[in-house]
Amino acid sequence: MNKEQKKEMDKVLSKLSAEIEAEAIQMRLDYENNPSNMDSGSVIEIHQDSPLLYDEKESLADVAYEVRRKKNE
Repeated sequence: MNKEQKKEMDKVLSKLSAEIEAEAIQMRLDYENNPSNMDSGSVIEIHQDSPLLYDEKESLADVAYEVRRKKNE
C-alpha cells in the first residue's frame, strides 16, 4: 500500500467514523426524547437477514414475537 492509498483509506475511515458517531448521537437523543417502555432486562435480537435492516419503514412489531423461558416444574 503506497502513501496515497493510505491517505485515501484514512480519509474514508475518518468519514465513516464521523457518520457512525453522528448516528449514535442521534440515537441517544431520540431515546432521551422517546424512552423505551420495555421491561427492564428485555432483549431484542435482530437477525442479519432481518427486513428491519433493509426497510426503515418496517416496524419491529411487524416482525417480532415474544419468547419466554420455560417455567421449571
